[in-house]
Amino acid sequence: MYIIKNALRNIRRMFTKNILIAIIILIVGFSCVVSLSIKEAANTARQEGIDAVNITANISYDRQKMMQNMQPPTQGEQDGTSQEDMRDKMRESMQNQNLSLDELEVYAKADSVSDLYYEKTMTIGATEIEAIESSSSENFGGPQGMPGRSDEDTTYVEGDFSLVGISSVNALSDFTDGTKELVDGEYLDTEKANTAMISEDLATYNSLDVGSSITLQNPNNESETYVVEVVGIYSQVSDQQMMMRQDPANQMYTSANTIDAIEAKTASDNPLTSQVKGTYVLADVDAYDAFSDEVYELGLSDDFTVQSMDVSMYEQSLAPLENLSSFADTFFLVSILVGGAILIVFQFLRVKDRVYEIGVLRAIGMSKLKISLQFICELLIITTVSLILALGIGAATSVPITNQLLENQSVSTNESEMQNMPGGMPQGMGGRQSSEPSGSFIEDSVQSVSSATNWTVVLEIMVIGLLLTIVSGGVATIFIQRYDTMKIQQQS
Repeated sequence: MYIIKNALRNIRRMFTKNILIAIIILIVGFSCVVSLSIKEAANTARQEGIDAVNITANISYDRQKMMQNMQPPTQGEQDGTSQEDMRDKMRESMQNQNLSLDELEVYAKADSVSDLYYEKTMTIGATEIEAIESSSSENFGGPQGMPGRSDEDTTYVEGDFSLVGISSVNALSDFTDGTKELVDGEYLDTEKANTAMISEDLATYNSLDVGSSITLQNPNNESETYVVEVVGIYSQVSDQQMMMRQDPANQMYTSANTIDAIEAKTASDNPLTSQVKGTYVLADVDAYDAFSDEVYELGLSDDFTVQSMDVSMYEQSLAPLENLSSFADTFFLVSILVGGAILIVFQFLRVKDRVYEIGVLRAIGMSKLKISLQFICELLIITTVSLILALGIGAATSVPITNQLLENQSVSTNESEMQNMPGGMPQGMGGRQSSEPSGSFIEDSVQSVSSATNWTVVLEIMVIGLLLTIVSGGVATIFIQRYDTMKIQQQS
């Protein structure tokens, strides 16, 4: 108790010098509070966000790996492979890049999979309606993404409409994410065949209503027709990326049963074929990671890869916050090192300035250990008060500071993305065309946090304060142990 009372008395007696130390600790503590709060906000946002994301995954052909395998041999490695051989190999790889429905169902047996739904897409024509900005063309090798034709069938007429057959309403992702919305009629019943949902633009352009019939046609065999009934009309709520040569307004939704019926009826010489895309529903990120391994155990070729747009988009949305968290780690380390060094220097100067006091205390019989504890107690009291103030100020300002830094980081990240973006692909070279603004990255990214400082930060700050006190107080202890009472009195 005497040590504590004497420590408080000395703090009041040397108030000006102690205020300077308190200000330094306050600044260091505030910097640490903000840094740790940013890190906690990033961890909290990541965990809460990923728990709220409905995770789905797709299996797709690894085109990057294919292109790497297609690299021509360098000089000295020529093995007689000609350009024609390489083209044949690439054509074969392109034809084998789509999984069948049976294969998709095999991988759905993985323990990590909660559900599987799929969509079948084909291009098709129509007899009594016109497509918006119709772009029928003759292409060797079939439409983009569809299986190619043999060399004997050198002409393939692509339909003006894209017919998408879904196995479940869950496949209507454009409607769940707000890109499209139903404006008339009802959603598809996937158990019924020969029904369709069409766009509002297509309905207006051809004077179609709910209940109207549309006669679909094989563009390569005009005698093949299929009648579907319009049960719903949807509108495009927001701009959507669209495939080359395909206007989204010409997209029709139907059931997978309808696609199956068309494929069963189509002639064998000019058949209508569809491309299947399966979507696996997973419980969480751990299930996604497990699924990425299980599919290869179930026989998936290494030429395919598992991807999740949900996880990728969420990871991308966290990029500004993750970058800010990394910066906060660096700032925290610098604050600790600089602040600790300053405190050690100040503690050394305090001991040098109070040599006579140390001699008097030793003369009246106080041990060197108790004198050292008094110096540490003084610093601990100052540190505790300063860190409490730092926590209060930091808790009040960490959220607005984090949000402001996050906004600046989002803009910086978006500008970096734009600078790294390729100059664009020419028309007709595939890929996607988008009418979305280049700043859409900012809209999708995490732009604010609602909380930052929590009890974890408080505990960490207190531990840091205790460690700084022990380290800097240890300097005082070392010098006090070196002092000799007789020499101090002689010098005084």
